[in-house]
Amino acid sequence: MSKKIVLINFILSIMFSTQYNIDIEESNIFWIGRKITGEHYGTINIKTGYINIDNNSITDGEIVIDMESILVLDMSEKYNKKLESHLKSVDFFDVDNFPIASFKIKNMYNFFMIDNIIFEGDLNIKDIEVDISVPAAISINNSIAESIGVININRTLFGITYGSGSFFEDLADKAIDDQFTLKFKIVAKRDEN
Repeated sequence: MSKKIVLINFILSIMFSTQYNIDIEESNIFWIGRKITGEHYGTINIKTGYINIDNNSITDGEIVIDMESILVLDMSEKYNKKLESHLKSVDFFDVDNFPIASFKIKNMYNFFMIDNIIFEGDLNIKDIEVDISVPAAISINNSIAESIGVININRTLFGITYGSGSFFEDLADKAIDDQFTLKFKIVAKRDEN
């Protein structure tokens, strides 16, 4: 397929698609980080986002994450705040310099059933962009689109190597898993304007 045809198809998909804006109150992201001696978990908020839908398929979209909203929920308030501060520091997500992360949807593929799909897109953390695939279930009606899923992300791809056994030796029980998990529920509502 020529580049001209691809461009024309892309323009047509935008012209005839309907925008759905992400409902940040109804949507949520739950994170889990693991280490040798256990795990920690918490939440992080969506700042803004949208998806474009044409003929029950998502043609493109973007989800912007508020990195300053990281919360830890599994310990006492004192230790939760201590870990939150560490996660926001230069050792991990360096929130002062990189207050947002984002996922730009490029493609959506259906597999087996209409609600089992794969999103392909660019995940940007700390201004490092990595192409990833996100498995999810999705339902779309006339006014609401909802997606749920789970994804594991390798933090070292974004230059986050603190406590990684892949980069440092002799960490023993202080080693932190390179992978962290996000469980998400995204709710988007049709733009009526």
